[in-house]
Amino acid sequence: MTDTQLLQELEALAERLSVEVSVGNLEGSPGGLCRHRGKWRLLVERRLGVRERVEVFLRALSRLPLEGVFVVPEVRERIEERR
Repeated sequence: MTDTQLLQELEALAERLSVEVSVGNLEGSPGGLCRHRGKWRLLVERRLGVRERVEVFLRALSRLPLEGVFVVPEVRERIEERR
């Protein structure tokens, strides 16, 4: 799976988990997961390349429960490596 395909799978997984993704200027921070008004949000630095975005998504989604949610096996494995 290419980095671009992996990023697409991670974006789709975030959507299935009701995680709102916001891309913007974070002034040097790559981004991360937070709760805002009871909802999960993933903030991503807009200047990151695909590989760096993948890492932000993997770290963030590794913090969420994935039981009962279909995750492509390769994606699940990459997420589990970060737990």
